[in-house]
Amino acid sequence: MTTKLFVGVEGGGSCSKGVLVNNGGIVLATAQTTGTNHWNLGFPETAKRILGLVDELLTAAGLKGSSVAAIGLGLSGAETPNCWMNIASALYGLRPTLILENKKAQVYSDTIAALETATGQGGVVLISGTGSNCRLKEGPGGTNYTCGGWGHEMGDEGGAYWIAHRALKTLFDHDDNLKPSEHNLDYVRENMKAYFHVESNFDMLPHLYSKFNKSFFARFTMKIADGAGEGDSLCRSLFRDAGRELGRHVLAVCGKASNMPKELTIVCVGSVWKSWNHLSEGFLEVTNSLLSKFEEVKLVELKSDAAIGAAVAGARDTGYKLPIDYSEHVKILWTTGNK
Repeated sequence: MTTKLFVGVEGGGSCSKGVLVNNGGIVLATAQTTGTNHWNLGFPETAKRILGLVDELLTAAGLKGSSVAAIGLGLSGAETPNCWMNIASALYGLRPTLILENKKAQVYSDTIAALETATGQGGVVLISGTGSNCRLKEGPGGTNYTCGGWGHEMGDEGGAYWIAHRALKTLFDHDDNLKPSEHNLDYVRENMKAYFHVESNFDMLPHLYSKFNKSFFARFTMKIADGAGEGDSLCRSLFRDAGRELGRHVLAVCGKASNMPKELTIVCVGSVWKSWNHLSEGFLEVTNSLLSKFEEVKLVELKSDAAIGAAVAGARDTGYKLPIDYSEHVKILWTTGNK
């Protein structure tokens, strides 16, 4: 049997990961590069970075210059068929012989790549990293439904930026006597000063305007998580509210679907899920009535990069089936058996 090569890419806004596998499902190489979000880079530069990642994978496996049987791209910001077509066209414009047999790269949202890494039966992907996003897929070949993913200006509820913003907004509103807080604000105030290297609320203005960096701002949520762990009431409240918002995302996509499975897998992606013990109260409070309708519900986290799922999906959608043991790629965060 001739060995065939398959590439999967998990493309984020700041970091992208790739995997090269053969038709036996054996990982031959992994590699990493910078972000591949076309909204930030444009289609030509996105394609250039993807091709650089592919070349690095092939070189690492001792297969430099080889063509691949299929390529699956799970990319941040790739949410529409028009985006998929433009990314694929940009790839072939730069490298017409990349895929000899099919002449077609399979492009997906990053949420699909995450879901395909965890299960081949459909389910929900719920992202809570810097921002938030949610997608439900009704099984292989089924319909997709989405909620969120609109960025921090329009939403991203339950994500790290949203939590950090809410923390500082609570502090600023209290100090302005606009909305006095019921919580003690000492922890957030002192950690704001230390993290942003400021002495007062006014010193924060550069961080809100000329020096604004969303990722840096969002990472302040790690301090909020520490505070929740120490019992700070405001920090605990912020994570409880974030859990509620993430739960509402699940309600939204499940409310759109008409063909739900008996068992539901929710794939939890992003750094905020590291604080599940602080999110859980709000999340389960909002979703309890829905989750009770399923025979089993599992919240899982990925142990492997979503590039694996992108490769599996790309292969399948171009006529190949890669063997995959999904249990190797996930760990259970919570199940209905925990009730």
